[in-house]
Amino acid sequence: MKHFLILILSLLFTLGTWAQLPPKVEELAEGHIRKGRNPGLAVAVIGQGHAHFKGFGQSSRKEGLAPDEHTLFEVGALTGVFTTTLLTKQAMQGKVRLESPIDPYLPKGAEAPAFQPQRCVEVVLPANPSGRPEHILSCTPDPLEEKVCIAFCDLVTHTSGLPNSGIGLYDWHPIGTAAFLQGPRDGFTRREFYNKLAEYPLKAQPGSNFHFSNMGIALAGHLLSDMNALPFEELLERELLRPLGLKDTRMQLSAGQLQRLAQGHDNKGRAVPHWNFDGLAPAAGLKSTAQDLATFVLANLQADDSRLAAVMEQAQQARVDVKFPALLRPTEAGYGWLISKLTPESNQAAVWMYGGTAGFRAFIGFIKDARIGVVLLSNSANDIRELGFEMLEELYREYKAGQMPE
Repeated sequence: MKHFLILILSLLFTLGTWAQLPPKVEELAEGHIRKGRNPGLAVAVIGQGHAHFKGFGQSSRKEGLAPDEHTLFEVGALTGVFTTTLLTKQAMQGKVRLESPIDPYLPKGAEAPAFQPQRCVEVVLPANPSGRPEHILSCTPDPLEEKVCIAFCDLVTHTSGLPNSGIGLYDWHPIGTAAFLQGPRDGFTRREFYNKLAEYPLKAQPGSNFHFSNMGIALAGHLLSDMNALPFEELLERELLRPLGLKDTRMQLSAGQLQRLAQGHDNKGRAVPHWNFDGLAPAAGLKSTAQDLATFVLANLQADDSRLAAVMEQAQQARVDVKFPALLRPTEAGYGWLISKLTPESNQAAVWMYGGTAGFRAFIGFIKDARIGVVLLSNSANDIRELGFEMLEELYREYKAGQMPE
């Protein structure tokens, strides 16, 4: 607790609203708003141990007020990096082993799918009209091989083989498009999540390939909740949010927080309802502010001998290659985080994550070596991922040139 208190005090002294953002970053934000379909944008820029904040556009077209560092936004899949950081913390405390299979931790009556290794043989089909025989692989379950079960580390690196979502559930990918994003289904509770878990066949052998899975992150959160005999949000608040001083990062908002919650809009600028999750809450249920997320970035940038710094360092380590058609940068996955090469020229690793719901987008990106970072929150379904990277690239150029503001 002593280490946490020191960290909180150091973070509080570094947060504040600076006179202005770096000019190029401000220009990028203003240009995005001028496109017209994005009502509002809250920006936090972290550099030299400080956080700069500025709002652009409107948090609600009805009220016409610009968002600020205290405006709340839905953050979607950004929730996952809080869940994976929490699991990493508990693993480093010896409460769970990341390499352990999850099956013994499932509640009574719940089952997780397992992967049955396949035996494949080449089959030569009769010659086709071209006169050439066709060679195919015929694969069947191999009864001589043991089934491969999901481990905790598979859940947090998105290599469990579980699908991104089940039918009718929250479907989001930080790299792919979200044109058909589905929200939380009414009545999809934590209990139903466990009941349906065994119905979803694994896409690949656990631990073998990256396949982004909201279900995997949600499962990690629910298992943590069960192991600690606490509701997930209460556990997250006790173990991570409260020690970091994050007062506005919550799933269930107070009356006062609801008044600061921005109105979300679809990609055509139409207002949409807010989303509230239950079954997939550990993967997508948080709301937060630019100030809280800047504090979280500052904590991730810490490089000291505190226990929390060690936890976050572990979560940020690249462990699995990520391959995806829409991926613009060489990328690997850590525990919840993605780690990409910022630009081909820089060869600099950037740690990031991106989230979205029906009416919001959220981006976090930082470069630990340079101690710089960006938080970007939007009350629109229009993409801001590349905008976040452009801002991070600009910050890195200023850092290399020695032009970071004091």
